[in-house]
Amino acid sequence: HLSCPRTHVPCRDGTECVAQEYLCDGEKDCADGSDEDGCAQLCDTPGQPAPWQSHQYPCGLGACLNASLVCDGRQDCTDGSDEAGNCSVPCQQSCARFCYPSPQGPRCWCDPGYRLAEDGLSCVDIDECKEQGEGVCSQTCLNAPGSYSCDCVAGYLLEPDGRVCKLTGPEPTLLVAVQSEVLSYGLRSGHEEVLLATDKDRVVFSLDYDLVDRKVFWMDLATESIRWQDLDSGKKGTLVKGVRSDCIAVDWLGRNLYWTDGAAGQVLATRLGAAWRGIPEYTVVMDGDLDQPHSLVLQPLAGLLYWSEVGSHPRVMKAAMDGSRRHMLVAQGLGWPTALALDLPTWRIFWLEEKLGSVGSARLDGTGVKVLQLGWVRSPFAAAVFEGQLYWSERKAWSVQQVDKASGKNRTVLLKRHGEPHGLQVPTWGTPNPSTNGCAKSNGGCAQLCLPNP
Repeated sequence: HLSCPRTHVPCRDGTECVAQEYLCDGEKDCADGSDEDGCAQLCDTPGQPAPWQSHQYPCGLGACLNASLVCDGRQDCTDGSDEAGNCSVPCQQSCARFCYPSPQGPRCWCDPGYRLAEDGLSCVDIDECKEQGEGVCSQTCLNAPGSYSCDCVAGYLLEPDGRVCKLTGPEPTLLVAVQSEVLSYGLRSGHEEVLLATDKDRVVFSLDYDLVDRKVFWMDLATESIRWQDLDSGKKGTLVKGVRSDCIAVDWLGRNLYWTDGAAGQVLATRLGAAWRGIPEYTVVMDGDLDQPHSLVLQPLAGLLYWSEVGSHPRVMKAAMDGSRRHMLVAQGLGWPTALALDLPTWRIFWLEEKLGSVGSARLDGTGVKVLQLGWVRSPFAAAVFEGQLYWSERKAWSVQQVDKASGKNRTVLLKRHGEPHGLQVPTWGTPNPSTNGCAKSNGGCAQLCLPNP
């Protein structure tokens, strides 16, 4: 009597649930292997959900046979169902492509990449981009007559497999806060180094990176302040004091820093160039109806921000960077979405669930919600998505882990240290679309703080 989420199915032994995407994917995800039973050469493979639709013939036991082998006088199906019957009836239909005899009588057939239309004579293109889902290409899928191809956004190159996009230029790095240090981890080489270290009694909590000035900003809970360090000169400073935040985020284009205050139910902001002079210089961006705002991510080129709320009615929200035009992206099936991450090349947002032990994602308009139950997601603090991988800091396991962002498989522990990891980022410029961030030029004409309203 195992109860599974609607996106999952039970294994035959009734001990666990697996995602629907895991059925017949070549890997045994159920302990009893039942998710791979009866999958060999099925005619209802992705992109071809029903028999009699292209160039394949379904044998009685589910295996698939090329139509040219049907009614050829030799039994190719193990049950012999490809011979006898009405094989001798001649083809007289006006088929758009091919006509083959079959035990059920003459049938029209189509080339690979096409399926038989409802009239049983003509052929229609299969849209692999829609039918095989978003995992068919790592970024952009382009349908073509009888086929499809993958494409990459500017700054990425398509790998020889024709499916995966890789970032060009210098090696991308993962920044992660562990206790009083910020570490850099090379995502190609695995090279590790300590970028900065604070006092041993301090904890670097949430962090973000300014791509323009090469500064790391972080939340220092001990002093209730947001601090920074220049990675080139080593110079350090305090941006603002008297704040407690679970998450900070840098708008490197509009030159602001945002943070959430869960206890006060607020999202606040200050200028990146602010200097602490004993008087708080920040503004409340959103207030009032926020139910414990927690994680926060920005889309600087579009002038948008996204945040999660972990109160009595958990949800994932979206708004302009000045707090206007608030829009609820996801509210169903959430427990405690503690870590958000944007995947701009695919226009999706990801969240990790501490209460439900899952990874969810949706398009940036809130559609296409997908949830994967992953037993090893237990205490996620921060997350980042880069290329085909989802990275997150796992506090209770004292580690940084990664999984395939589409399937949730191939979990790897990248870093394990003596102490809880917290903030985590993969600094990238994002997709080079035209900017709608009104504060990018001359601070938007403002004398002090400029908040974008695209």
